[in-house]
Amino acid sequence: MLAISDLITVNFAPKGILEIPRGSQLLILGPPGVVKTALALRYLADRLQNDEPALFATTLWSPIQVRDTMSQFGGKKLNSSLNIVDGVSCVTARPSEETFAFQNLYDLNTINLVLQQAITAMKNGHLCLDNLTTLMTYSTPLSVIKFLQVLCARVKDRGVTGLYLLETGVHSEEVVNTLRFSVDGVIEIQDEEEKNQLVHKIRLAHLRGIQVDTRWLVYNELKPLKRLTK
Repeated sequence: MLAISDLITVNFAPKGILEIPRGSQLLILGPPGVVKTALALRYLADRLQNDEPALFATTLWSPIQVRDTMSQFGGKKLNSSLNIVDGVSCVTARPSEETFAFQNLYDLNTINLVLQQAITAMKNGHLCLDNLTTLMTYSTPLSVIKFLQVLCARVKDRGVTGLYLLETGVHSEEVVNTLRFSVDGVIEIQDEEEKNQLVHKIRLAHLRGIQVDTRWLVYNELKPLKRLTK
């Protein structure tokens, strides 16, 4: 069971607060285009404001794009404090300027090793991996499930809180349910149309060993990442 002596309050003011135990390994689920990345970066911005280390591993967005969005939440100071593992430069065949980078997206063992190296000095830190769906385009779903199980165990052992993003609607129910089983908890995100406006909603759908409020909460506007012009 999860220890609940140290709760992280995630404030999506003005209309929603989530509390998660430090060291939890959480799956963030939502359809494509439902600002999961922006939400994760906002979470990391909140932790950086508390002087806690944060690491964002990206397989979708370039480090420039990631830092551009982070600056919207915390300015240049937080932007410079965010550590990034670059998983995009290897796809574009460009050299990475980040301290840590994936050499390719096929070798899950090496990706796991790079992430372990990146969190070595992150006591009570926070890791976000964006995202698992990308990895499944390079490896089998079963391989990614095993990868996540190993990664979660090692990240949790270091006291690091982990967020792992996954697109819904593109994987089988069996794969999604197995991934849900592999983590401590699940955060679900969705968009709903209310009064001709698109409303972002979030809920803590599950937290292993702890009774949680699973009602949907409305959170304030999050700006999505802007794609770079080719």
